[in-house]
Amino acid sequence: MNVSLLGFQSMLGRAVRASGDPAVSHRCNVPADVPTDLTTLFASPGFRITVDVQRSWSMGRAAKSARLTLSILPPEQSRQILEQWVKAGGGTASFFATEADAFLDFIAEHLPAPSHLLTICRLEQATLRASEAARRFIAPPLSGLDLPGRVLRASRQASLVRFYAEPNLVLAALDGGAFPAMSSSIVSLLFAPGLDRLLREASGEQIALWERLIEPVEMKTLLYEGHRREVIAALTLAGATEYVEQGQRCV
Repeated sequence: MNVSLLGFQSMLGRAVRASGDPAVSHRCNVPADVPTDLTTLFASPGFRITVDVQRSWSMGRAAKSARLTLSILPPEQSRQILEQWVKAGGGTASFFATEADAFLDFIAEHLPAPSHLLTICRLEQATLRASEAARRFIAPPLSGLDLPGRVLRASRQASLVRFYAEPNLVLAALDGGAFPAMSSSIVSLLFAPGLDRLLREASGEQIALWERLIEPVEMKTLLYEGHRREVIAALTLAGATEYVEQGQRCV
């Protein structure tokens, strides 16, 4: 079977990203009559060097995107998470912030919940999201709240991070000290692009509203349930909630 130059380059690129596994021909959609040639290529020293360089670059890029979180994990756990992420194809996306967000989600899946480690991971992710969004954030007009059928949801640019101890004590441990004991008294910090310094401690009303808006909800439903308009307006101006198009599912 003849393979075009573009097709061969595409297969080769997928093979490099798959770390040069000799069985990669199946995963990369290699035509049935060329796997022997590709297997020989995968085993060549030149290809292995290309794979090693790509892997090293991807791991370095991924490590940079979650530097704070990885720095507080045991070195062996940090290395394993990085290797799993890169093996799954991570570390190659064009948009750094988007991949960093996804990688931090990936790390979070490997951390105990609740824990100070998970809090730091979500803190790094929340800071990334809010700071990236702040560059282009424009507060929406509050008149939009009064439009018939208005639907809101928690903004994808914002986050609520829960600390299971005094935040200053948790953050102080980043300098090499021990984390404080886990506390049943939770402090929740709201991160959003329109907030001063991108964050503030969330009130009970704000937490309740945020949690209600994990799924889209109509404004009239929120008011009926007792959520105050001024709280809704404050979070909307801060970019913590956002308007969504009518017709999306409401709960």
